[in-house]
Amino acid sequence: MCRSAAGLLSLAVLALWVTSSSCIEDCHCTETTYCRPLSARKHNPVELFAFHGGGKDWKHYAWSKITTIAISGTYIPELLCHAHAHNVRVVMDVAIGKNDLMNHQTRTTWIGNKLHAIREKYLDGVHLIFNSVLAPTFSSNLPTLFEEMKTKFKQSIPGSQISFYVPWICNTSTTVCSDLVSASKYADYVHVMSFNVQNHMWTDCFAKANAPYHQTRTGIASYIKNGVKSKKVILTVPWFGYDYTCKRFIEAGRCEIEKIAFEGAPCSAARASGLPYKNIMKLLPKSISGRIWDDDLKAPFFVYKKDKAFHEVWYDDPESISLRTTFLKRFKLGGIGMINANYANYSSDPIAAMKTEEMWNALCPP
Repeated sequence: MCRSAAGLLSLAVLALWVTSSSCIEDCHCTETTYCRPLSARKHNPVELFAFHGGGKDWKHYAWSKITTIAISGTYIPELLCHAHAHNVRVVMDVAIGKNDLMNHQTRTTWIGNKLHAIREKYLDGVHLIFNSVLAPTFSSNLPTLFEEMKTKFKQSIPGSQISFYVPWICNTSTTVCSDLVSASKYADYVHVMSFNVQNHMWTDCFAKANAPYHQTRTGIASYIKNGVKSKKVILTVPWFGYDYTCKRFIEAGRCEIEKIAFEGAPCSAARASGLPYKNIMKLLPKSISGRIWDDDLKAPFFVYKKDKAFHEVWYDDPESISLRTTFLKRFKLGGIGMINANYANYSSDPIAAMKTEEMWNALCPP
């Protein structure tokens, strides 16, 4: 239990203790200042938002480039200390379901629980992942949720960061788009998931790029056009790709896949196997085609065979990501992020190290 030390502290130190929103006498970091949220004293003109999906590779991330890191799964105290030592914010990935949005009481309880967890861990904010709530019946509650969150979080942790995911495009055919735009007024950042575009295929049924260039541009523009401030938009690019099994292989770039309907679309890439970038780089040398560049989709792919079946792997690499980072200046975006930082190879192998460094550099346009 924290003990009061007000009688031993100067007014300046006491004020700093109060604004930290937590007692830090049980701080697990080597420096107690690392257990104070950075939010109130940190501002970045352009964000580089890294998502950490697990593992121990976080020590090897490009910390000089990162401004905020989001952690999912198990909380890692050492990561918080390391990030704060590098002046990097740490936010927690938090999933929210439809039952948490039902009424004022359930929202208040949910917000209170998350705020307590954030303060207890000395974090700088939250990043929301919607769990089956992006439907008109439930999305109408999102603006109210974020308004209430902003009030509670900013009062308790001044300057704390609140952000959330949105689909790759703002679909104006439903009210969900307008609900997300309204919710963005109370958030610091909106992370546009510029990937998984092929989850819904409406014309043909062939393997394609995870994040086609033109669709990425259209998706980003759709949110700004519908009212999200461009400086709140984070372009989130994939550090993963998809391995498609060809039902019929015609030629490279013409890999017909099994036609499986998904959420109303007649075909989908949802059944393809997701591969982290580091796994893709290990598989590429075993391909029968080598790296092929598609100049229309502006993405690389390759072909390989396994058990007599042809496979096409579509992915993103430094070249394709560099082309997409040009959208930061074109649309005056708030920043860029990747899914996930741990998908790169941080081994001691010099070739792997070079490729990983190139991936990080691709996120930072000159």
